[in-house]
Amino acid sequence: MKASSAAELARDSRCWFCSCAVMSLLAGLRCAGRIGPGHGRVAVSGIGGRGCVEEVVLIPAINGRPVISRADMAARGVPRSTINGWYRDRARTGHPEKAGRIGQIDYWYEDEWTAWHAAHLRYKTESLTQVDRTGDPDDLVDAAEAARMLRYASRDVIHANRRLGYFPEPDAYGTTSRGRRPPLWKRSTVWAAADRRPGIGGGHKPGTPGAPAKPYPYAGDERLARVLAELRSGTQPSAARLAAEWNTSRRTAERIIRTARSLLES
Repeated sequence: MKASSAAELARDSRCWFCSCAVMSLLAGLRCAGRIGPGHGRVAVSGIGGRGCVEEVVLIPAINGRPVISRADMAARGVPRSTINGWYRDRARTGHPEKAGRIGQIDYWYEDEWTAWHAAHLRYKTESLTQVDRTGDPDDLVDAAEAARMLRYASRDVIHANRRLGYFPEPDAYGTTSRGRRPPLWKRSTVWAAADRRPGIGGGHKPGTPGAPAKPYPYAGDERLARVLAELRSGTQPSAARLAAEWNTSRRTAERIIRTARSLLES
């Protein structure tokens, strides 16, 4: 046999060995490899420490299906506290069950979680934008009707938003038997206010260039207006109840309540 042919045969044998070793690792079989320092990374050495494969990045899978961890969800922009809340309240949120554990890490099937997350975001967007747009645009409505149109809990939210500058001034004023002049808005004005709503969080990612400075925490957040309205009506808001309703952490709900109290005391 020629020397060149022998060298080629030896090289091919080393690559064949490396390929088999990688396939064995992926199949969960024991082989002469070593787990690298990075999670899900495997380094495989060939004959004599020289091989054609240096490192293989393994995609976590359970029952042959790709899975993701809390860290993967956080990498997609979801805070860990929110992830934990979704799973803890899964009977209400519909969050998928765990696929299983690998080592000390919990995993969920990626396709199930991705589909659920997309549906969850779509529902939140639709619930925010559900506005009753029936009726004559020039009809005048009071705060109670405006709240119903916007799916608010009560007219107190309208009044609170108006005082904070997040709801327009009235188009007209009515009269009552007691001589009061309740504010009135055209339906078209209420619809325009709904279209301008920033939604939960204010509609601008904090810390990004061009983000306007807020006069106080949670300015423009409808959750703050809700708590202000409850406090003014004499209701004591519950952080646990609001956290569950808003699908957020209890700590966030407590911060919003503290902000509302400080605004009323200032």
